[in-house]
Amino acid sequence: MGDIRALNRLWRRCVAALAGLLWLGGAQAQNLPLPPITLDYFGLVLSRDDATMPWPSVPFGSWRLWDAHVTWPLLEPEPGRWNFQLLDRLVDEATAHRTQLLLVLAHSPAWASARPTEASAYKPGYAAEPQRIEDWRNYIRTVVQRYRGRIEGYQIWNEPSDKTHYSGSIPQLVELTCEAQKIIKSIDPAAKVVSAGSAGGGRHVQYLDDFLRLGADRCIDVVAHHFYVPRFGPEQMLPMIRQVREVMRSRKVDHLPLWNTETGWWIANTDGQPDHPIVANGGWRKLDADTEAGATLQRVFLLSRAEGVERLYWYSWVNAYGWGLADNQAKPKPAARYWNTLVNTLLGETVQACSTRGGQIGCTLNNAAGQPRDIAWDIGNALQRHDGPASGQGAVGGVPFAPAKP
Repeated sequence: MGDIRALNRLWRRCVAALAGLLWLGGAQAQNLPLPPITLDYFGLVLSRDDATMPWPSVPFGSWRLWDAHVTWPLLEPEPGRWNFQLLDRLVDEATAHRTQLLLVLAHSPAWASARPTEASAYKPGYAAEPQRIEDWRNYIRTVVQRYRGRIEGYQIWNEPSDKTHYSGSIPQLVELTCEAQKIIKSIDPAAKVVSAGSAGGGRHVQYLDDFLRLGADRCIDVVAHHFYVPRFGPEQMLPMIRQVREVMRSRKVDHLPLWNTETGWWIANTDGQPDHPIVANGGWRKLDADTEAGATLQRVFLLSRAEGVERLYWYSWVNAYGWGLADNQAKPKPAARYWNTLVNTLLGETVQACSTRGGQIGCTLNNAAGQPRDIAWDIGNALQRHDGPASGQGAVGGVPFAPAKP
């Protein structure tokens, strides 16, 4: 209890420091009201190398294929030698579960890399741009022809503002994006081209601005960003989202959807696995596997929608480093119950606005009939208090805010 109270005090101090910024929703947050929430809004970053692993127990409508072992070097390990066995199965699974797929087109295999021995966050050479643009074109063409009509969107690279993920220049990334866009649209016109999601400390928003300014604005259908604030609560995402939306306005792409293609927090393990140094020594805030993590994911999805984010992918379901909503055996952590409640609460609703008062956040939703309903909660807690007219029993639309039963 003492740790939870301390975390609550920290969140309150963070919100107090942002008091002048935290009026959410309405014209400030978005140009036009977003449509009612559908299941596509709730996305997961999901790896499924093991075909026997159970499908996630939480409802989700969008699946981002990253850290899923289906990037270019694994699909074409040698020139002209293709291996689609895993990706074929993943596409089949997505189709069977009526889940939209976002495939990240990234990583240069050593044979195609401009710098094949250069260190990266993955294997040597992966972060460099391709040495020959024709190899990139052939990769895009081969993949899109194979999955035409079965993959909703293609994201061009991942976190390019981090040199360990992408070591080329911004003009080179613009070229890769625009070349991919030409090929994708010529083969599958309905497929969405999604910009690489910048992330990390420092100048990641400026990176997006430069990327759009240098010509990528004409080659994308969706603007993506990674709104990580791992040391704080979700309220700290809001100034960053607004900075990105201001960049979109200044570069005249504010008519395009904004997707958060990766966000997550460190969630305590429940299977006895020791904490991984990447999070334990990285300054991340550790959330308990139940109410703290559940409250965080609920606030992420609700507040992001109030700021005009149209798609949000949680990182991740199973993850060895501690970011998973399930343990390493794919058993859901207790926090997953809060995901179920949130989806049941928000499907079909329109988030109109959110505001802060003291240590509480309140949001106004409209249901399909246009009837308003209000929800409010203490910062650091899960959705549990209801102030709206729809029910006096602590519910929105009859759905309780307490965690769903397992």
